[in-house]
Amino acid sequence: MSVRVQCPACGGAVVFEVGSSMVAVCPYCRSAVARGDRSIENLGIVADLVETGAALRVGLEGKFEGRKFQLTGRTQLQHEAGGVWDEWYASFGNDKWGWLSEAQGRYYLLFAQNESDELPEYDTLSPGDGVYLLEDSTRFVVAETGTATSRGAEGEIPYRLVPGSTYLFADLSGPDGEFATLDYSEVPPNLYVGREITLDDLGIPDNIKREIYELRQVKAKQINCPNCGGPLDLKAPDKTERVGCPFCGSMLDATQGNLTLLTALEKPPFKLMIPLGAKGTFGKDERTVIGAVERSVTVEGTDYFWQEYLLYDDRDGFEWLVRADNHWNRVKGVPIGKIDEGVSNATYKGQNFRLFQSGTATVCGVIGECYWKVSVGERAYTRDFIHPPMMLSSESSSAGSTREMNWSVGTYLTPAEVEQAFALEKPLPSPKGVAPNQVFPFKKIYLYGLLYFALLCVLGFLMLIISPSRKVVEQTFQLRNLTAAPAAPGMPVAAPEKVETFFTEPFELKPRRNVKVTVTCPNLNGYLVAEGDLVRESDGTVQPFLVPLTHYAGTEDGEAWTEGDHTKSEFLSAQGSGKYSLKLEVEKEHPELTGPLTVKVEQGSSSGMMWFLVFLGIVGFPAAVGVYHLIFNSTRWSNSSIEPPDEPEPVEEEPPMPPKAIDEPIPLAEEISPDERPVARPVARVVKRKKKKRRPRDDEEDDDAE
Repeated sequence: MSVRVQCPACGGAVVFEVGSSMVAVCPYCRSAVARGDRSIENLGIVADLVETGAALRVGLEGKFEGRKFQLTGRTQLQHEAGGVWDEWYASFGNDKWGWLSEAQGRYYLLFAQNESDELPEYDTLSPGDGVYLLEDSTRFVVAETGTATSRGAEGEIPYRLVPGSTYLFADLSGPDGEFATLDYSEVPPNLYVGREITLDDLGIPDNIKREIYELRQVKAKQINCPNCGGPLDLKAPDKTERVGCPFCGSMLDATQGNLTLLTALEKPPFKLMIPLGAKGTFGKDERTVIGAVERSVTVEGTDYFWQEYLLYDDRDGFEWLVRADNHWNRVKGVPIGKIDEGVSNATYKGQNFRLFQSGTATVCGVIGECYWKVSVGERAYTRDFIHPPMMLSSESSSAGSTREMNWSVGTYLTPAEVEQAFALEKPLPSPKGVAPNQVFPFKKIYLYGLLYFALLCVLGFLMLIISPSRKVVEQTFQLRNLTAAPAAPGMPVAAPEKVETFFTEPFELKPRRNVKVTVTCPNLNGYLVAEGDLVRESDGTVQPFLVPLTHYAGTEDGEAWTEGDHTKSEFLSAQGSGKYSLKLEVEKEHPELTGPLTVKVEQGSSSGMMWFLVFLGIVGFPAAVGVYHLIFNSTRWSNSSIEPPDEPEPVEEEPPMPPKAIDEPIPLAEEISPDERPVARPVARVVKRKKKKRRPRDDEEDDDAE
C-alpha cells in the first residue's frame, strides 16, 4: 500500500510505494525525505546523478531465482579516487530487499545478514587477507577497503540516506563467485552477502537489452581536443574519466561534461600498433579498442616498457590486450576470492601458477579513453605468476585511505592471432625472445614419440605372433686337422691347409621372410671365418655372406679368462621361395683345430639391431626437441626477477605508497616525486631484467627499422 506525504522542503508530493522503504527522493527539489512513526524529515538535498551508462533503471522488474522483484531506488556512491558506482535497491516483497551494485559492467546482488558482534574491525582488514564471515566454512578474501560518500539518489531507499555522508567499507570475494560488503556506518557493522550475477540472471527482458545497446550507440560521440583541436571519437563516454589525445598526447579530464585540459603535450607519448576504434573478434566475443596505456618498470637502473590496450564491450565491460616485446596477452579481471596466493605460487581454478616477477609498474603515457582517473607517473606494486599459456597477475594500489588488490588472468596470443582478430593490414612486429607465459611450440612431439614407440612395441608383438621364428635346416660338420704330414728327407716342407669346404643339404625357403644363418664352433680358441654362399638351386642365384668367429681362452696368474664367443649369427634379406643350399668355406687360424662345426638356418627371426635402430629413430628427434625445450625454458627464466622454480625464494612485497590528490592537475612523469604512489587499476604485465643499458621502446625500434 502506497503512502503519500508532503515534501518538507518544497511541499511537493512524495510517494512511498513500498511499505518498508525509509527514504524517498523528492522528484521536484531532490530532497531526501525520511519518514518516521509520526512525522517526516528532510535529510538534505541529494546531488544530481552522474551519467554512468547504467543498464538498469528505477521501476524495472525482473526475476531472480524464481522470485520477482522491482527496482525502487538508486544511489550513487563516490570513491576516494573520484569515480562513482551505482547501487540499486530491489524490493522482493514481504519487506525483503536486495542491494544490486553496478560498476564497470559487472553486477553484484547482495542481501543483508543478521547482526553479529563477531565481524572483524575495519582496522584489522587488509587487501588479500582471508576472513570467515558466516557460520559456514566459506572463506572470503578482502579485495578493497576504503571510504564511500553518498552523492546522488533517486526513488525509494530502504535505509536512512543522508546526502554527503561518508562511511568506511570493505569489499570481499569468495571462491565460487560469492561477494560480500562490510558497511561500517553503524556499530556493529552491517554485513551484505551475495554473488556476482549477469543481466540474464536477473531475467532482464531482451527488449531492454536492445534499448541499452541502442542507447550506447547514440551516446558514442565525437568532440575535439581543447589543446590541438583533433577529433576525439569517444566509444564509451558514459564510463570514461580520462582521455589521452592521440594527436598531441594531452591528458584530458572527462568527468565534468566537456573535456578539461590537464596536461598539454606536443606529440603522442608512444606509437599504437592497433588504432583506436578498431574492432577485434576473439571467438564469439567482439571487442573495441578505446584506449591504450604505456607502462614501465625499472630493474637495476634499466627501464622496460610495454603497452596495454583497453578493450570495451557494452555487455561485458572492460578487458585488456597487453603487448610486451611484441608478445601479446588477452587479460581479464578475476575475483580475488578465486585466488589462493602463496609466497612463490598462486592457485586459480585448480591450476598452480609459479611466481615469475614482481615490481612497481609506472604509467608513462595514455592515449584514448580510460575508465579511471589515470595519471602519468601513477604506480602500483605488481606480481605475475605463470602457468603457460596463462599469466595470473595481482596489483596492489592505494588512493587516500582506500587500499585495494585486483587480480587478472591473461592468455598468450601470437601476433598472427591478433592480426586475424583485428583484420590488420600491416603485419605486427615479430616477437623477441621467450615470453613469460609463452607455450613451448613443439610439445606435441613428445606425444607423437610416445605413440610411435607404443606402435613399435605393438608391431613387434604382432610379428612374434603372426610370423614366429622357423628353423629351416641345422647341420653339423666335423673339422679336420689340416696340419701337413712330415716331409721326407730332402723334400721341401708343405704349407698347411687352412680352409675347409662344406655343403649343406637342400632346404626350402618361404618368401618375404628374412634369413638368419648361425655358425657354432664349441672347440674354437682363436679366430674362424665362415665365408658362405646361399645358392638358389633353380637358377644358381648366389647370396654371399660372412660369419667371423673369435674366441680366446686361457689362464693368467692362476685365473681362467675368456674373450669372444663360440657362436655368431648373420642376417640376410628375404629371398624368393624355392630350394636352396649353403656352401661354406671355413678358414681357421689354427690348422690343427678339429671338432664339430654347426650351421643353422632360420626364417622369421627378428634382428635386435634393426629394432634398436628404429627405436633410436623414434626417440632421437623427441630427445633433440627436449634439449631445445630446456634451452627454451632457460631463456624464459633468465628474464625473470625471481629465482628459477627449482629454488623459489620468498618475495618481500613493497607496500603501496600514498597517491597524489586526484583533483589536482596531473603533472608529467618527471615532476612526480619518487615518494608519491598514485592509484592504479588491474592489468597484466611482462617485465624483464638483467640488461646493461636502457632498452628503447618497441615503437622506437620499429621506427628505426622503417
